[in-house]
Amino acid sequence: MIDLLQNIDGKATQQSIEATLRQYRTFMLTTPDEFMPSITAKYTLEMPAFSNIKQSSVEMAAIKSVDHIKECERFFTWFNRGLCKLTVIERRLITLAYLEMEPMYNYEICTELNVSERKFYRMRTTALYKLALALGKEVYQENEVVVQ
Repeated sequence: MIDLLQNIDGKATQQSIEATLRQYRTFMLTTPDEFMPSITAKYTLEMPAFSNIKQSSVEMAAIKSVDHIKECERFFTWFNRGLCKLTVIERRLITLAYLEMEPMYNYEICTELNVSERKFYRMRTTALYKLALALGKEVYQENEVVVQ
């Protein structure tokens, strides 16, 4: 296990988990209203389709909306399981820095958590790595084989 942790690519792992955190915010901000069909009158003659497949914009919008909601539910369940593996202060730090509607600046989080800036950065790095491990988002370095 220790060997695996030594082979983690820190920068790539941090980028991977930050992408996941951005995806969390995206899911929080998107609403099913985006998938609602536009209802406007059409005054054009459309040729009939000679297939058994009937597609209406309302049905397609409903399917997209349901699929989006299911995808959000799966993502939030998966993400919350990983987040629960962090300590209370680490969860608070991640929430303030990444998950709020308006994330706080680092100096504001330091004040809120009553920690020094140096300790904040150490705590944030640790929390991001732990979250990446809990969610399976860690990235390992490729071992190069030297041929002689």
